[in-house]
Amino acid sequence: MREQILIKNVNLLDVKEGVLRENLDILIEDQIIKEVGKLYFADKENVKTIDCSGKFALPGLFECHSHLSVLTNQPEKDREEILEECGIAGGSLSEVLEKQVLKKFVEKGITQVRDCGGPIETLRGLKDKISSREYMGPELFYSGPVLEKSPLRAEQMNQRWPGWSVAVDTLQDAENIIQQISKEDAALVKTFSKFDFDVLKHLLDKTREFNLPVTHDPGPTFFHSIPVDVAIDLGIRCIEHGKSPWYIVLKDGLKSEHDKLFDSSPENKEAFINRMFDLGVDSISATKLKSLGNRMLENQVYFCPTLHVFKRYSEHPEEFNPDELDKFRKRFEILLKIGGVITKEFIRQGIKILVGQDGYNPLFTFDEMQLLKELDLSEWEIIKGATLHPAQWLGVDHKFGSVSPGKSANILILNKNPLEDIVNLKTTHMVLKDGKIVFKG
Repeated sequence: MREQILIKNVNLLDVKEGVLRENLDILIEDQIIKEVGKLYFADKENVKTIDCSGKFALPGLFECHSHLSVLTNQPEKDREEILEECGIAGGSLSEVLEKQVLKKFVEKGITQVRDCGGPIETLRGLKDKISSREYMGPELFYSGPVLEKSPLRAEQMNQRWPGWSVAVDTLQDAENIIQQISKEDAALVKTFSKFDFDVLKHLLDKTREFNLPVTHDPGPTFFHSIPVDVAIDLGIRCIEHGKSPWYIVLKDGLKSEHDKLFDSSPENKEAFINRMFDLGVDSISATKLKSLGNRMLENQVYFCPTLHVFKRYSEHPEEFNPDELDKFRKRFEILLKIGGVITKEFIRQGIKILVGQDGYNPLFTFDEMQLLKELDLSEWEIIKGATLHPAQWLGVDHKFGSVSPGKSANILILNKNPLEDIVNLKTTHMVLKDGKIVFKG
């Protein structure tokens, strides 16, 4: 006999229509949402009924830029700090760290995660453990390794987490890696830093064969081999990090100076970079920023600002560079401002924003939402950026991203209305994943 749950009298956030539908019922059968509306049953013997009067239901949330593989291979002192940071009261150092943190994601209503870089064997292992119910955790959509030209900028990550970054130097490398990660159940591709143009173009052709969407991080703040505008022209449909477009929107004289220095000495480049950080937001051309936003809109490009990571490192620069604390604290403060200016303009233009934190802590996802709210992204668009938009970008909106018949029963039920204040996304009453109640506050 099929297991049925009937959620009664709940207020539903319809993210597809952008409306709050009051006092509805949701029928769940096994792992699937069966019906949504006002439902009546003569025979309730085989239905578990849950009255959610005064509560608010929405799809389970996505975290859109995580790196969960860093939870593996952590020394004991860091494990203890991570447990505390993630708000895992009574966390056990003897229990597997990633198991405890993945459970915390689900308890916070984050039932899907888009992971943007890490050893694919590790991520596949986590996905398998979640699927087999050995771990309670979110549905994982991962890229596997970040892809870049050698010498690898992310080589230091490989030393601790082998397979974090992979060199793609030839057309054959491009074919091989896409075939390999598709066999390992990758759901997307992450391109990073340096690339030869023809190799990247060939790689993107292969991703289309395997139906893998691509997101791009151009790497360091300046001197990109594949800047944002080139990535868009090549067909990449998501850009990571609020500071990534900075080079593209420099005022004319500064951009010309930058381009002349592209093959210059490291000392000359560093002097230019220092000057740009001194100028900060004054280096940005409002006209160019608006033009780039229009280009992104025309090409249906999504944007994942990850502003929280700049805020985090501005407050804790020792995590990034323990040797030059003042320098890097100031730099991340400026990157937060730059990312804020760029993101605010993209918000004004209506570009689809994805909510991602660039880390592993479920609490940081909500901090990212607060930063986006401060930039005037509406509660509706923040919620869509953590539900409908990522599902559409990944091509899984037939299964995730809204509370609709036929979709997976991943549902977050809140005590308070998040449309009144985005912080109310933290007022968890209940979380259902795969049609089962996995957390009740």
